[in-house]
Amino acid sequence: MGYTPHYYTRKKVTGWEDSSQITLSTQLILEAATELGVAWKVFPGTKIFELSYEGEKKYFRYQISTETTDIGFYACEDKSVTNNLLAAAGINVANGYNILTEDPPEYWEAVFQALSKPLVVKPTHGNQGDAISLGITTLKQFQEAVKKAFALTNQKDAGVLVEETCKGQEYRILLTREKVLGIAYRRPANVVGDGSSTIQQLIDVKNQDPRRDPNSTISPFKKIKVDEDMTANLKEQGLTAESVPAAGQRIFLRKVSNISKGGQSIDFTDQAHPSVKEIALKAVQAIPGLDFAGLDFMTPDITKDQAETGYTIIEVNSSPGFCIQELPDEGEPRNAQYEFVKLAFPSLRK
Repeated sequence: MGYTPHYYTRKKVTGWEDSSQITLSTQLILEAATELGVAWKVFPGTKIFELSYEGEKKYFRYQISTETTDIGFYACEDKSVTNNLLAAAGINVANGYNILTEDPPEYWEAVFQALSKPLVVKPTHGNQGDAISLGITTLKQFQEAVKKAFALTNQKDAGVLVEETCKGQEYRILLTREKVLGIAYRRPANVVGDGSSTIQQLIDVKNQDPRRDPNSTISPFKKIKVDEDMTANLKEQGLTAESVPAAGQRIFLRKVSNISKGGQSIDFTDQAHPSVKEIALKAVQAIPGLDFAGLDFMTPDITKDQAETGYTIIEVNSSPGFCIQELPDEGEPRNAQYEFVKLAFPSLRK
C-alpha cells in the first residue's frame, strides 16, 4: 500500500524500544503535516504528538483533534451521554435505556419489557464493535448480552446501553463542526458465492487479499475470523461454514458493520442527499467542545431526503479512524488528514 509502519516507543531495562504500531489514520495525519510544512514529533514513551508551525505548537493523541476539549471527549466516550445531548438538540437517536452496575436484575427485566424487540445491547464505553449483541428477542438472550457487555469494561461510570433496533444501512460520516469530509458505507463482513465453494473456502480466498493483515495497523482491512458470533449469525440464516452459497449470492457473516471485524468501506460522499450533511453538522454542533468526529448514521436510503426516509444517529466517535475514507474498498479517497492538521493551524487554509 506504500505506507511504512511507524512505532511508539517504550522504555525498557535494555533501553528505548519500539512497541505498538502507530495507527494508519494517525500516520496519515503525520504525513499530511509533513506535506504542509508542519513539523511533528512524538514524546518517547507516550502516544502524544506535538505539531509545530510558525512558532506555534499544538498537541494531539490518536485522531482526537487539537481543538477537541475534555467535555467533547467525555461526551463521546459515554454513548448514553452522546444520545442525551443529541436528543436535546432534536436529533434522532435510538429509543433505549442505560443499565448501570448497581441496577438490580429486576431493573434489567423492566428495561427489556419496556422496549420493542429486537434489541441492541452494547457497552457505553465500548469501541470497534466489541461486546455488541444484535437481534435480541428473548429475556435469556438479553441477560447474557448484558453480562457480556459489562464484562468488557471495569470503568467506574461504565454501563450498558440497551436500544431498539433501527432500520436501514449504517454509514460513517467524517466531519468537523463546519463541513462534512467524507461518507462511507460500512458493509458488514460478507462473501459472494460462486456456486461451488463453501463459505469457509470463500472466506479463505478473501483473506488472501494482502491488505487484510490482522497484525498490522497500516491497513484498514482485517482478516475475517470465524468465531462464535459469526457461527451464530450463520445459524440464524440456516447456514454453516460448510454451506455452499449459490453463484452471486451475498452472505453476510456478521451483523455489525465494523471494518475491524472484516467489513468493507464504500465511499458515498457524493451520493448522499444534502439533508444527510445538514443533520450530521447539526449533530456534531450539539456536542460542546467536539471539533472532529465520526458519526455512525443509519438510514433506509442515504440518497433521499431524510425527512421522508427517517434516520438514526447511533454513535459519535471523537477519535475516528478515517483511513476507511482515505483507502476505501470502492470510491475516491477524501484526504481528511489535511483538514485535521488545518484545524490545528487555520492559517494553512490561506
